[in-house]
Amino acid sequence: MKRQEKINMTTITAREGYEAGTALRALDRAGKCPQIKGHVHEIMFCDKYNANPMNIIKGNHAELTKSATAKMRDVVMTNNGRVIGHAQLKDTVSSSGLKKTVEQIKSGHYNKTTVYGTKETAEKIAGKVSQKVRSSGISSETTSRIADKALGKMPSTGALGSAAKCGGMAGAAVSAGIEAVSSIKDVIDGKKDVGDAVIDVGGAAVKGGITGAVSSAAGATAAGFTGSAVTAALSTGAGAAIAGTAVGAAGFAVAPVAAGFAVACGVGRFVSSLFD
Repeated sequence: MKRQEKINMTTITAREGYEAGTALRALDRAGKCPQIKGHVHEIMFCDKYNANPMNIIKGNHAELTKSATAKMRDVVMTNNGRVIGHAQLKDTVSSSGLKKTVEQIKSGHYNKTTVYGTKETAEKIAGKVSQKVRSSGISSETTSRIADKALGKMPSTGALGSAAKCGGMAGAAVSAGIEAVSSIKDVIDGKKDVGDAVIDVGGAAVKGGITGAVSSAAGATAAGFTGSAVTAALSTGAGAAIAGTAVGAAGFAVAPVAAGFAVACGVGRFVSSLFD
C-alpha cells in the first residue's frame, strides 16, 4: 500500500475509532436513552474545546457536569481549577424541539449560561431569540450517526448517505493533499510535467474519496448488525482485538460500535486495492 493510501486509511480508521469511543462514552453516561444524541454532542463539544491549542496553552479545560440530566448547564469550563464559564448544549432540528428551546431561552432559563447548538440548531434558532446561540461547529448529522451506532440501529438511507459524504470528503482531501506535495516535488525535480501532476492529484482525490465514502458507509451499516452477524464481524482481525476491549468494558450491547470500526477498516483496504 502506498504512503498516501496508508495515511488515507489512517484517517478513516481514526475517525471510525473516535466515533466508536464517543458512542461508548455516551452509553456509559446516559445508557440507551432516546436523548443519547444530545449526550454525544456534549462529549464532542468537550473534546473539541480541550483539543483547541489556545485552550491548552491557557490551561482551559471543559468537562461534563456530574449529572447527566442537568437542566441548565451541561458543561463546565475551568482554568487551572477556577470556573470560567458554563455551557448548555442543544442538538435539535425538529419543529417541536426547536420551539421548546426557543421558549426556554426567551423565558431567561439560560441567562447565565452560554448556549451552543449544533450547526443546524444554531442556524434554525438564529433571529428568533435575543440571547446569542453559538454554533458548536458540530453537525447534527454527525451526532445522529454516532447515536445510531451506540444504539445499534441500522442507519437510514439519509444517515448512510451522510456517512459516505463525510468519509468521501475526508478521504479525498487527505489523498489529494499528500499527492499534491509529492507531485510538486516531482515537478521541481523534473520527474513529472505539470499536466501529469494535475492528473495524479485528481486521481488520488477520486480514489481517496471513493475509498473514504464506501468504508465510512460500511462502518455505519455494520453498526446496525446484531446477533450472528456481529459475532462473525468481530471474529476476524482487528474486530476481535477491538471487541475484546469494547465488549469487556460495556457488554455485548455495544458490540455493533466495534463492528462498524472493524468493517470500515477492512472495506477501505479492499476498495483501495481495487484501484491497483
